[in-house]
Amino acid sequence: NLEPPVPKKPAIFYVHAALFDCDGTLVNSTGAISEFWRNFAETRPHVDPEEIIKTSHGCRTYDVIAKWSPDDADEAQVAEWEGSIPDSFGQYAKPIRGAPELVSRFNELSKETDNKHQRWAIITSGTLPLASKWLKLLTIEKPDCFITAEQVSQGKPHPMGYLSARENLGYDAPHKKVVVFEDAPAGIKAGRDAGAMIVGICSTYDPEKIKNSGADIVVSDLSSFEVEKYNPLTDEFKIIVHDYHYTKPEYLIRRPSIVA
Repeated sequence: NLEPPVPKKPAIFYVHAALFDCDGTLVNSTGAISEFWRNFAETRPHVDPEEIIKTSHGCRTYDVIAKWSPDDADEAQVAEWEGSIPDSFGQYAKPIRGAPELVSRFNELSKETDNKHQRWAIITSGTLPLASKWLKLLTIEKPDCFITAEQVSQGKPHPMGYLSARENLGYDAPHKKVVVFEDAPAGIKAGRDAGAMIVGICSTYDPEKIKNSGADIVVSDLSSFEVEKYNPLTDEFKIIVHDYHYTKPEYLIRRPSIVA
């Protein structure tokens, strides 16, 4: 008789705040973005859409266009094109499993904190029109700290967006613990360089790629996350991950309970 598989020991970590990428982390927009690039290349023979699709996930659309088709690199025009993606190709997009529930839980528990301000943010390489439409499609409330492509002079893999979010939420001190949820190597590097721990989501790349890019915990989606509680003594959220491809051993070590 085959022995039943031994259940995984849950991974556990504690953080002051959570920072989310959007495309590939909250919404699986790869199909929609791919269709946009194929459509863009139809009248531009010098643009290779399949190469862009393969290499540019997680980067700002403006930066990609500036590289491949400099004559089209007008910020207002790019923002207009990008903002039309959910309208033109939205049928190819869908929410990442567990994403709406996870951010809703952070919203709920944020109300238990002393100052009651939101303890999660979105930092995306997408423009404000694009990211806003994705959130509407997902019925996710727009967070107070919502950093889009227009608000950073240097996009991912530069950590500027994540550093700005840490400062905005009041957790920019190096010893403060922040988690970044990302699906792209460019975003994982940005999060790491901003001093955060990284949860890597395999919506676009395989687990090995995500792990090798620097993720501390690697998961298929956000469906196995439980934000168990907020501890006012430590000002931290306890997060449990029930299913994962990989976790650093330190997240399997149980921390002693802090008693008031």
